[in-house]
Amino acid sequence: MDTKTQQQHAETFHALHRSTDPLVLFNAWDAATARAIAKSSPAIATSSGAVAAALGYADGENVPLDIVTGLVSRITASVSVPVSIDLEAGYGDTADAAAASAARILQAGAVGINIEDGLSGGKRQLVGPEQHAAKIKAVRDAAQARGIRLFINARTDPFLLKFGSPDQCLDEAARRAKIYAEAGADGSFVPGLTDLALIEKFVQLTPLPVNIMVTQGLPAIADLTRVGVRRVSLGPWPMMAAMRIVGEAAAGVATSRQYGTFLQPNA
Repeated sequence: MDTKTQQQHAETFHALHRSTDPLVLFNAWDAATARAIAKSSPAIATSSGAVAAALGYADGENVPLDIVTGLVSRITASVSVPVSIDLEAGYGDTADAAAASAARILQAGAVGINIEDGLSGGKRQLVGPEQHAAKIKAVRDAAQARGIRLFINARTDPFLLKFGSPDQCLDEAARRAKIYAEAGADGSFVPGLTDLALIEKFVQLTPLPVNIMVTQGLPAIADLTRVGVRRVSLGPWPMMAAMRIVGEAAAGVATSRQYGTFLQPNA
């Protein structure tokens, strides 16, 4: 992808977060799913958990970065919409490591990343916000050097990692979101936040567009829209649902000894 096209995709992706109608991302895990999703979606985003599962790895930066970079190249070559990649914690605990990883993702054609503060040294734990902010700043500098307005979605994990009570989690997430915004983040992503009143309060407390991930108990998209959420991610759920369907279909063929609808590709 040439730089001009990539920058156009970056601007488009930024604009999708400024609409009052949230950007709903049905997360992909390979080029085939990206192509299918792009038929009805204005952008593609990956789920690190889904990508890892599809490749036979555990989530948590266990997929080699070379494989992730190759996947990004295949996806960006397969669709004509903006592509954002779940880069987990940036594939390293230092700002320089995160910048180097992001530079490779940018070179592969992506225009957005998720980068999280709840993974360090291969363990699920909250890092200091200043350490994560340094990563964000380094990634921003790397993107500017390439001439791409990369959308940095700063994920913060107090709710997932049970930092404290719901109110304590909210306060910590809001505190971190402000620090990350000052470092150059474009969005705030808070997995595990599902209570509508707390979501509304978080939207009011952070200067960035808020991204919420679908989990059990999450309010309807219409309710999230009403309180100001700008992005909704389905995360690994599409991949898990697809695998259930494949498993059920395989069991049906094995039991019935019939081909079923598999000789009717458009059924």
